[in-house]
Amino acid sequence: MLPVEERLRLVTRRQTVPEDEGLFVKLLSEKEKPNITWPHVGYFVPLAKMVDFLRAGLDVTILILDVYGFLVNYKHPMELVAHRREYYRLLATAILQSLGVQPGQVKFVIESTKVYTKDFMVDLQRLCALMTQQDARDTCDEIASTTMLSPMLCCVHQTLSEEYLAMDIQFGGEDQDGLFAHARKFLPLLGYRQRLHVMNTMVAGLDGLKMSSSKPADTKIEFLDDPDTVRRKVQHASCPPRQLAENGVMGLLEDVLLPISELRLERGRGQTGLNVDEGRGVTQRPFITEDAPEDAVFSVSAGEAKWLHFASYEELKRAYVGGAIDPQPLKDAVADAFNQLLAPIRQIYQESKEWQDVDRAAYPDE
Repeated sequence: MLPVEERLRLVTRRQTVPEDEGLFVKLLSEKEKPNITWPHVGYFVPLAKMVDFLRAGLDVTILILDVYGFLVNYKHPMELVAHRREYYRLLATAILQSLGVQPGQVKFVIESTKVYTKDFMVDLQRLCALMTQQDARDTCDEIASTTMLSPMLCCVHQTLSEEYLAMDIQFGGEDQDGLFAHARKFLPLLGYRQRLHVMNTMVAGLDGLKMSSSKPADTKIEFLDDPDTVRRKVQHASCPPRQLAENGVMGLLEDVLLPISELRLERGRGQTGLNVDEGRGVTQRPFITEDAPEDAVFSVSAGEAKWLHFASYEELKRAYVGGAIDPQPLKDAVADAFNQLLAPIRQIYQESKEWQDVDRAAYPDE
């Protein structure tokens, strides 16, 4: 059995935790497999975090928010939202597989299978009767200025999902902080227990600024980008010499590539916690050269067949700020690592007629 302290470390590493840490210790001590649910799909960083949750022995669920998606994107018909729901399920399954997660280890739940029951609708009405419009607007920037009613119901749905999916912990990005605060405030007023929350940092785009689904395509790497597109995007990414501010390349290293490379290194050492099946049938090395030291997680060319090897992001950061690494070889290494990371996802897509058909139905104009 993994010690509670190690389970807590796996759950919370590289995360923001708004509640008292002692509440997590209590939960992990009293419950063998606490349920953690993530109500969003489509980003690499939180999907990679599922590996840690499984290592910690959590019961992991991904909630696909089709009703929420319709409410917040009210211009799209429900039929299109249904296609996108299926697209994201297939995408998340492929990404998890590429990360060494075995089929069936993460459950998928479709929101619309839970929210049309009589009990849920009664609780929705009860919660609406407790809230002001400002309570809804305070949950996130997206809702703050809306003139439509449907987006203001999103916080109601997400708060009630904690009870109706029997969550112990809800996982999300730091941009979900207002929604989590809403749940902490209102669930007890409905007579339900308060849940815990874990938040991942928001990844910067290739321009070094905050990532957003509404930003231009060239400011982010898409899961199905071909190798040449990945290289082109990384080559045009913000990477000022010796600077970390608004440095999209260093941001991707810190938030995406180095954490995944560390997971691979740990797996190679047998450090997979309670998930003994992690990586079964998959051989994946960290993003390093063949002659790298055994503790290295990233390699960058130093020219003339020489390489610099780093055991952590902190080491790499010091070298970059100190001028030991130039932007161009760093970009080359990042592009190569991303293409290695995305290759199995591309292959699954290319071999799946179902996914290709769903893609065309979900995004007919792209």
